[in-house]
This record gives sequence, structure tokens and C-alpha cells, in this order.
Amino acid sequence: MPKDPIYKGLGDVLGGIPLDSIQPRDGITTKVDLATLTSYNLLPKQRKTIVVPALSLTQPNMKLNDIDLVTDRRNLRLLLGFVSAKKNTFRIDVEVVNNTVLFSCWTPKAVNYVKGFHGYGHEFEKVSTRQPKAVRNSLTHNRIIRYMFGDVKIIMRYEVDGCTGSDKDIRTAMPISEVQRTPTGYTVLKCGQLVSPSRIIEIKTGAAGKNLVISKNTEQLWFSQTPFLCAGHYDEVGNFTSITKKNHLKLGTLQKWENSHQEQLKKLATLLRVIVELAKAAAWKKFALVSSENTLKVFGLTNQNDKGLPVDLHSMWE
Repeated sequence: MPKDPIYKGLGDVLGGIPLDSIQPRDGITTKVDLATLTSYNLLPKQRKTIVVPALSLTQPNMKLNDIDLVTDRRNLRLLLGFVSAKKNTFRIDVEVVNNTVLFSCWTPKAVNYVKGFHGYGHEFEKVSTRQPKAVRNSLTHNRIIRYMFGDVKIIMRYEVDGCTGSDKDIRTAMPISEVQRTPTGYTVLKCGQLVSPSRIIEIKTGAAGKNLVISKNTEQLWFSQTPFLCAGHYDEVGNFTSITKKNHLKLGTLQKWENSHQEQLKKLATLLRVIVELAKAAAWKKFALVSSENTLKVFGLTNQNDKGLPVDLHSMWE
């Protein structure tokens, strides 16, 4: 087994999905029946989980029995890159609960040390947005949406940089209306109101003259149907000289991207269905997908009892 950290905790190769075996499905492939389910802020010391405890509080009657796939946006983008023949090596950890397949993000390290200059993105986000007092210490803000993609019913989580609004939104009190503590150590505080999807913003920065409305950024907006792109441009000493905010949903940018990437999206829809069926039929309920040499290899895990979905969240399938 290679010493690359991407293979840590992996056992034998159980199979594989060659890139050239993925054929585009018939018909136009798009997102259908998109709905926003909830949003949440991750507070310090709370472990990330794809199926957030917030769902059980904000959607108490919702069951996930008819959901094929639960994932975050990053994993869908990685798989889109795979069917587009990009050479990136990546890993996605997979778990099956009842008939639902869960994708988890895999990263080699909890902390990355940045070498050299990597832009002003995070600092620009801090100074160009303001957080309500109740969530000022949160690590990230995420939203959960549901849609049909091809014939795969998906629940997807994605991180949000900000939203349009006024100072009144920031000053408005957010009294806590409900507190829920789960058996596995999560504390869920219910407060505030769900922001309309039409107000969500993605923030990008780049040097003066750099085009930020590129395919990679539009792809990110498309998967979550994020309407606004806020683009900040800086000069050679780091002063921001231009900030624009455009609604690319209304401008048709997202639709144009979808139209021009139908071949890749059709292949992605096929791949997701293949993975879902493979996972549901497998004897093992946890495994990993690793992209290597134009093949999505299926690895067993050396410890089937490691990590996984917290037990109390299994009730969302009952």
C-alpha cells in the first residue's frame, strides 16, 4: 500500500469504476425540485457531520428513507472533475445507512500550513461581511438543500460566505427558541430565521484585471444555485480597488454553464447512480472511493467501526 496519507486506514481494493465505462445518460440533465431544508452555524468543539443534527430540529417530521445520496458540494465537484478526465487524486469516504448513501469529506490534515502568498480571500470575507451577535463565534455557516439530479435524489450541504441585507438584519435580536442536546454530544440551538436562497452570496478575490467569473467559480455557484458572486480585486500592495456584486442566476450565467457542460453532467448523473447501486448492494457498509489512474477505485476500510454517522442520527431513517 502506498504511503500517501490518502490511503491511511484503507484495506484491500474491492473493485473499481473505470472512467471509460461511464456513459452519459439520455436527455437533459439538470437540478429538479430544488428546496432549501435548513441552515446552520457550526460552533467551536462541534464535530462536522454530513447529516446535521439541525435537520432533526428544523424538520422534525422529515425522514430520509427516500433519499439516495447525502453529500456536500465539494464531493460532487470532485466527481464532476473525474468524469471530465481531470487528473486530480482525491478520496471520498462512503457509508450506507438503510438505503441512503452518505459521502464524507476526506482531508489529510485538520490544519494546513500555508506557504507563500495565497491571496486575501478569508480576510476579505471577514471585513466585507458582518455576523449577528448570536453566531459571532461560529466557524462556518452552511445550508442544506434537496434536489433531484438525473434519477438520484440528493441532499447536499454547502458553505455560505454571506447574504445580501441591511444593518437591520445584523441588529435584530435572535432569541433562542429551543435547545436540543443529542445523546452523542451535539448541542443544537434554534434561533433566527432562514434567509431566502435569493440572497445568498459567494465571495471571490483576485488581482486587478483577473476574471473571477470563470468556469470553476460558476460551477461552484451552479451546484448550490447560489445567485450572487461578490468579486473583490486588489492591487500589487493588497489594496482592494474594485468590488462588484452581480446576480449570475438572473444574468443567465449559471444556465449557460449548465448548457455548455451537459456531457459532463450527464456522465456525473450516471456515475452517481452507479455508486449508489454499488453501495446499496455491497456487503460492507463503509468504504472509500479513491481517484487514481482514470479509475475510481473502491477500497475497504481496515476498521469498519471507526467514525461513521452518530447513532442518534440513525433515527432520521426510522
